[in-house]
Amino acid sequence: MGEDMTNEQRIPVLVIDDTPIKRRGVCEFVKETETLNLQGQGADAGEALQLVEAMLKEQVDNPILEGWLVFSDLRLGADNGVELGRTLLEMAPGLRVVIYTQDPSWALAAEVFRQEYTRRGVPRSSRRHGKTRGLHGYVLFGNMLPEYLEHIAEKVVTHNETYIDEEVLSFLLERLRGERLTPRQEECASLIARGLSNDEIATHMGFFNTKGLPNIGPVENLVSELYNFFTIFGAPSDPGRRVLLAHAYEAYAGLRGKPSTIQH
Repeated sequence: MGEDMTNEQRIPVLVIDDTPIKRRGVCEFVKETETLNLQGQGADAGEALQLVEAMLKEQVDNPILEGWLVFSDLRLGADNGVELGRTLLEMAPGLRVVIYTQDPSWALAAEVFRQEYTRRGVPRSSRRHGKTRGLHGYVLFGNMLPEYLEHIAEKVVTHNETYIDEEVLSFLLERLRGERLTPRQEECASLIARGLSNDEIATHMGFFNTKGLPNIGPVENLVSELYNFFTIFGAPSDPGRRVLLAHAYEAYAGLRGKPSTIQH
């Protein structure tokens, strides 16, 4: 992507932050990039909702705002950036929503990627758009330089992946210092990181029932052990936990993050 990119070719970005100096800083960094195009900014959830409503009216050829990126602070006065992000996705399912905050928190990472339930415990399958996906990224404000923002956009928009800051993963690995996965657990985790289902993992790992079909019982046990190892909690049926598990394992295995933080 070169300097001759037009605004139409760049990834449209919305920035939501209730602290003017922080919001201005993020917006300026977006403007300094070659691949992002600042489309709007808001100070709170209300302004964010109005902004997206306006964009939906303007973008008649893109009624779900596919390929648009939202950077939102976690704390928005009395509002919460994660809950705002879920509401925005109900309005425009094509958005990619990334939450930023000051401090690394593994509990927050689980909340960002959670898919199964709303904060009030209402199953998302009962919402008007059906089951809503979790948000798409969790990053740290202190790292938000232009190159970093472009890297996030490439992951979550161009490659349609989720993103979590390496410092958050390093925070997890420090807590796991000295602990090791068993070979079977590691094999299972590596297959999860590749996006395989439990049936596919059972086949790869040689777990079959008497009829020669995949036996997912041993796989479910291994997955449960992995969630405990990486301290990933939540509803067993929540796909967001599997997303977080893949990130955690890749960091643990040295595929991402800092392998030196794991002490052997």
